[in-house]
Amino acid sequence: MKRDPRCRTIPVILQTAHVGREEMIEGIRAGAYYYLTKPYDHEVLMSVVRTAAADSHEIRELQKRLRRGLHVLSLLSEARFAIRTLDEARDLAGVLANACPDPETAVVGLTELLVNAVEHGNLGITYEEKSTLRNCHEWEAEVLRRLDLVENAEKKVNVHFQRSDGQIHFHISDEGNGFEWKRYLEIDPRRAFDTHGRGILLARHFSFSALEYRGRGNEVTATVSLAGALA
Repeated sequence: MKRDPRCRTIPVILQTAHVGREEMIEGIRAGAYYYLTKPYDHEVLMSVVRTAAADSHEIRELQKRLRRGLHVLSLLSEARFAIRTLDEARDLAGVLANACPDPETAVVGLTELLVNAVEHGNLGITYEEKSTLRNCHEWEAEVLRRLDLVENAEKKVNVHFQRSDGQIHFHISDEGNGFEWKRYLEIDPRRAFDTHGRGILLARHFSFSALEYRGRGNEVTATVSLAGALA
């Protein structure tokens, strides 16, 4: 199913009696990012299904933005951008992904990194706060509220696009205090049933050839190889 381009972004929920690190790695490699352990109750089932459906809807919206993107980016060798809102993050991801050999894959990872830089970086929304806000359907409202605060008015996410030596590099930096990025590069069964927190892992395994955080975590470089496209 995941090898078919028409089905690649359809969310898959795994129902299992046990989920550990190895099982999660196997599931992610197969293309599943959502889990239900047996037995489960109605609320857990609905929460996971709602999350998968919402993520699927967002991916379809990103792909629409992508198709409206600028294909002239295939000629671009270097550029710099500055954004501050979620809409700007999504729009820029849709444009930049057109420079990549597989835009529909790249747009997912780019959006995740840019949205993270806005919400977690510049606005300081923690993982735990986002969990609570998403459960109450108040996440985007809280993002908008914090964007309006005086202390956040001038904060920007800076993006440096570079094409060289058969690779595309996206350098993304925010003005936040960083985060414990190493926790999110690997599988953690304790977060398997959270309604978010898979984005960096997904970006690393699904969207980019390499993903490298620096320092305290407010700078990241995502790399896309052009070797396959040039071959």
